Amino acid sequence: MHHLRQNKFGSHEKGQFPITQDLLLPILTFLRKSGISQSRLLTECRSAIRQAGASKSQLKVVRIGFGYVSSSIVNRWLRDPSFLNHAGQPADLSVRGVRSISSLLTACQVTLAPSKVVALLVEFGTIRRVHSGKYRLVRRCLNFMIPEYLPFEPNFRFLVDAALASTRRLGVPHNLPKLFWQCADSTNIHRRHIPEFLRFAQERSLSFMHEVNDWLEEHEVRDTGGLRARKDLRRLGVGLFGICSDAR
Repeated sequence: MHHLRQNKFGSHEKGQFPITQDLLLPILTFLRKSGISQSRLLTECRSAIRQAGASKSQLKVVRIGFGYVSSSIVNRWLRDPSFLNHAGQPADLSVRGVRSISSLLTACQVTLAPSKVVALLVEFGTIRRVHSGKYRLVRRCLNFMIPEYLPFEPNFRFLVDAALASTRRLGVPHNLPKLFWQCADSTNIHRRHIPEFLRFAQERSLSFMHEVNDWLEEHEVRDTGGLRARKDLRRLGVGLFGICSDAR
């Protein structure tokens, strides 16, 4: 088993990563305000927990030990001239050096150890080691869709983000902005079109994500030293996901 799968999740400091209540509170507040009684919610929660415990799914959920890795790593590698070769393509990078994964992380303000980020990106299939000993970018986005298992931290963070957006932050005690969510779907599509649609949506959304990364990079605060400098910083971004379910 890869060493990333053996990392302990408990190393996260308080406030650096969402906790279970961050996901449950807006959802349960939304359901309570819809008129569902507390007794019914408790009954259904107990039933859901029993069903979850009896799940026969072979797909594992693995705590990888990292709460957040910025997609700006891949975006900068794709676009920043400092990390492109003579043909304008992403250059193969060593772990350390003047032009390396280490300097790429510094440019992206990612503070994780380069060796750990390399192991993570190899695990996710984003990069691979080539004969020169350097690492080659083989995917144009940071991808968490791993066939063998579900990485806990990025998927849990996405669930929290989705819950906050779809409930307008119900139950959250802070005076925070209302987030948007948009949906485009149809219940009259034959299932044979599923692969075609998912390819189409992924390709188009990837272009948009590059635009989002460019905007975020343009507006990033470069010097984040000191508590006063950090208190006004916020995490901003967009999350996209595909939809495929029964027509109901």
